[in-house]
Formats: sequence, C-alpha cells, structure tokens
Amino acid sequence: MPVRTKMRRIKEEVPVSIGKQNPKLFLVSKGTAALIVSLIEQYEATDGETKPWRESMKVLIGKYTEAGAALKGARLKEGLSQSELARRLGIPPSNICEMENGKRPIGKNMSHRLSELLNIGYKVFL
Repeated sequence: MPVRTKMRRIKEEVPVSIGKQNPKLFLVSKGTAALIVSLIEQYEATDGETKPWRESMKVLIGKYTEAGAALKGARLKEGLSQSELARRLGIPPSNICEMENGKRPIGKNMSHRLSELLNIGYKVFL
C-alpha cells in the first residue's frame, strides 16, 4: 500500500515549461527561476546576432555526422526519446541510435518520414 509523503511547498512558485510537443511543467522557486533566466541569457543572441547551427553544433558534427547531429537536435527539440521516435516510425530503437552516431545512413525515404515527425525540413538529413 503506497504511503503518502509530505511535499515541501516552495514559497512563491514559478512555473517553468520546457518542450513544445510534449511540454514538461516544473514548479521552481523564484531564486531557481532567476538562475535559469541568467543561464539562458548567456546564450541568447542580442542585437540580431545569430550563429549558424553548424557552428553551434561543431563538436557534435565532429563526433558524429552532420545528419546525425541534426537528427539528435531535432529529436531533443521535440522532447522525444530514441525509443519513442523509433516507435512512431515503426523501426527498432537501435536504428535511431545508429543514425545519430553516423553508423547508419539516413536515406531519402527516411528523411521525409523524420521531417514529418520532427517538424524540420527533410534536406537537413541528407
């Protein structure tokens, strides 16, 4: 039989939502929210400064491949795990892992299927 536990209430809770497709809601203290904001501000582009995604992902592209880094980034942006994405595509999860790690090429047909699920242009995977 489950035992109810007391949860410590945070004074002045601030809701923080992360993700677009499957957003997760967190209630954090104002101090924690301020830390999150300061962390985000360090990476925020100001005055129209933007970086090409390839420059931001240089480390991942070097470790894996450009298509694999794009797949991983798009999957994380949508809040999907490798197994959830594989289930939606009807393929084994190991295939997603191999595509992200550059061990399996992403063909034209698969790039179209991925683009529909991940809301991104299919050409980024080719």
